[in-house]
Amino acid sequence: MSISNFFFGENIPLLQLEKFSQEYTLNVENTFLMGKDNPPVFLKTSSELLVHQQKESDFIYNTVTLQEITGDTEDHSMKPFLLQSLALADISRNLYIKRNANGKILSVENTDELWKSWEEWKEDKLASVFPEEKDQIKLVTNYEKGLKSFEGELKKNLQYILLLPEVYSLIFPPNEYYSFLSSLLSIHSRLMLGVEYNYQLKLVKLEEESNTLSVEFHAVLNNRDELMKSHIKKLYENEKEFSIDQFEFSVKTKYNFEKSSGRIMNAELHFIEKMHEHLAYMIDMDLKIKSVE
Repeated sequence: MSISNFFFGENIPLLQLEKFSQEYTLNVENTFLMGKDNPPVFLKTSSELLVHQQKESDFIYNTVTLQEITGDTEDHSMKPFLLQSLALADISRNLYIKRNANGKILSVENTDELWKSWEEWKEDKLASVFPEEKDQIKLVTNYEKGLKSFEGELKKNLQYILLLPEVYSLIFPPNEYYSFLSSLLSIHSRLMLGVEYNYQLKLVKLEEESNTLSVEFHAVLNNRDELMKSHIKKLYENEKEFSIDQFEFSVKTKYNFEKSSGRIMNAELHFIEKMHEHLAYMIDMDLKIKSVE
């Protein structure tokens, strides 16, 4: 018996992992603030998803299937972008993902299928979705570049961070000093070219009730000092209206889990990157079990 177990008792996992299949609705709202005289720009999508999970040995396997996606924006300049994004979502509707016992994404297991779907879409639909040849060339270059680094980019995708959380190592807190941090995550800045935020999600709230586990995580920005020196301070040097104190980076997630299976009952994610009150990018996600009509 370890010394910690002797003094504090055996660590008890708070979530059990069982096989399940669950349909979800994921609503995502993107908000852009771009200038004092410009109104906020909103872009919304709603996706119907099927998530299947099974556990084999020390690994978790998830299949995520996009069943349907719709979107809306009142900004006319964003509508072509939205329509093209919805069309691109149709290319590969299935992802087969391998995770470790804690929930961390290890690999995408169906990359050959993703390439095949792309080649078929490129042959059959590229010209109709992108009539201009220059747009076709740009898309092919960017999409194939993305496929080559797909696993790495998936781990930065906030939708998959929400859908496939790294939380299964949560234990019954043995003492007041118990702390939980996810593995290192990263995300590209939406407002500063060449900037990447490195962060971890820290457990800030945990509640149990019957078969439900409620948890909340907040981002801890690990490279804040480095980014301040290399990029952020320079952006405020010639600003008279705005202060560096207005800079904000935040990722917050909340979950209600079914303890006996590890199945998400509902979840939400809130992302903020803000330079000041008139320049910011925000994402709000809401994940719920699909209602039966």
